[in-house]
Amino acid sequence: MGRTTKGRTTRSSSRGQKALPERGSAPNGRQPAEDDIRRRAYELYLERGGAPGQALDDWVRAERELRGQAT
Repeated sequence: MGRTTKGRTTRSSSRGQKALPERGSAPNGRQPAEDDIRRRAYELYLERGGAPGQALDDWVRAERELRGQAT
């Protein structure tokens, strides 16, 4: 079961072990906020000239960039 600390959920065991950050955390231990991902995805959309049809690609790229997993 997770617990919330300053707006983030952590996982811990019932044996009192140290809480772990949620899976997929950024290298700095902070998950990018959905608003940050949305903003970056919109920037990518504008960089492509506003062409429709690639919203999911923009979202995934923005999420990877913000998590430090850009390829």
